[in-house]
Amino acid sequence: MLDLNEIFSSVYQEISGSHIDVSAKFYKYAGVKSSVRVCAGVLEVKVSDALSDAPEKVISALAYILISKIKKKKCPCVYQRVYRLWINSEMMNDRHKDLKKVRGRKAKHTPAGSAYNLSEMFYEINSKYFSDVLAMPALCWGPRLTTRKYGHYDPSKHAILISKTLDDSRVPRFVAEFVLYHEMLHIIHDVEKTNYQMRAHHSKFKVDEMKFEKYKDAEKWLAKLSIVNTAKIRVKKMSFGLFG
Repeated sequence: MLDLNEIFSSVYQEISGSHIDVSAKFYKYAGVKSSVRVCAGVLEVKVSDALSDAPEKVISALAYILISKIKKKKCPCVYQRVYRLWINSEMMNDRHKDLKKVRGRKAKHTPAGSAYNLSEMFYEINSKYFSDVLAMPALCWGPRLTTRKYGHYDPSKHAILISKTLDDSRVPRFVAEFVLYHEMLHIIHDVEKTNYQMRAHHSKFKVDEMKFEKYKDAEKWLAKLSIVNTAKIRVKKMSFGLFG
């Protein structure tokens, strides 16, 4: 049986150079979500029980990802790759689907929006561009409208969040599909170090990104959305200042 406390304590000390008490346990999440926080001087860790039989190197990789995040440091690519390959395996894909069936109702967010369904989009994109090899992540619409950032992939939770801005029938479906496709690319692409910087959107990533069938049209739509929504927010702020 893995000693979660020892693994996370060791990784924390390596990253931060200091010791911290650890309280780590497996938790019954609806997917492969895991979380970490520091509370009252204790590192509290909850690891999805879907990973309870994972090799130690996978849990260690997860520890590097989670602790790097709270310490605001870049996680070495090797750990991101080890963890991503494990959660994207066929076995974990099947396990994730089973957990969603049993525990899925407890989730606060669902992939079904008012205009578009992210699950349907994922299956279509996975088949068309990835030969059905990607394990399905947790998918949800964000709680707020955004003006620039329209999607996010969190490897520690194997989850993709798409901006609520795109869940609108006035926005063409292919625009939401493109943003989802973009985040799905993050599942298979490593972050690269170039000129002493870590880059997620490197040249190989961009080459694959441009393979999206309506890449140029989607980019134009997103640029237009950013301009329009930014202008709306400015108007609201001005109105609040005048009449609030």
